[in-house]
Amino acid sequence: MNNASPLSVVRERNKRKRLAGWVFIYLLLITVLVLAVFWQVKRINTLNFASGQLQLTTSKAKYTVGDDISYTLKNGLDHSITLLNKCPAEPLYVYAWTNNSWVRIHDTASPSVCESQPSQMTIVSGASYTQNFTNWPNLFKKPGIYRIVELATNYTALPYADFQVVAKPTPLPTKTQIQVIIQKVVTPIYIPVPSGGDGGGDN
Repeated sequence: MNNASPLSVVRERNKRKRLAGWVFIYLLLITVLVLAVFWQVKRINTLNFASGQLQLTTSKAKYTVGDDISYTLKNGLDHSITLLNKCPAEPLYVYAWTNNSWVRIHDTASPSVCESQPSQMTIVSGASYTQNFTNWPNLFKKPGIYRIVELATNYTALPYADFQVVAKPTPLPTKTQIQVIIQKVVTPIYIPVPSGGDGGGDN
């Protein structure tokens, strides 16, 4: 015989309802979490990473201080890339080999230079883009080893190029040449020749 009071029965029912409600909430949270993880994994797996490569080269491997240093970026990817114009800052990341490590260096171009430049540059697949550091003359004013680096979105590698800058050769002192002209002067010598008679006597 069940002697439980009606109040106890109501409390027991409410307790079961609360428990069922918490179980439902937990299941709902777990389901949402699983769906979020599944969506993130699917999103990562479906990202279109670039195939091919970007190639960054310089016009020479060794320059002299004051030379015009130019570089070429070739788009070997299967899609176009866009380069943002960072003027008056230098167009690429520039590093100098200092104390056995790469140290980033900076220079600032004249604001008037930036006015005529586009805000971005698009390079289609298979095309090349050539630029120089003429407007940033202080980057390579000292002899040393330098590295330039380009960044591209959705591209895991960092295309870079290393080159050397050497000091200008010291000009040799100019030698003064003295031309000595020796002229041989011939002085005639006169030898007197005695004049004689007929050399015969009277017979």
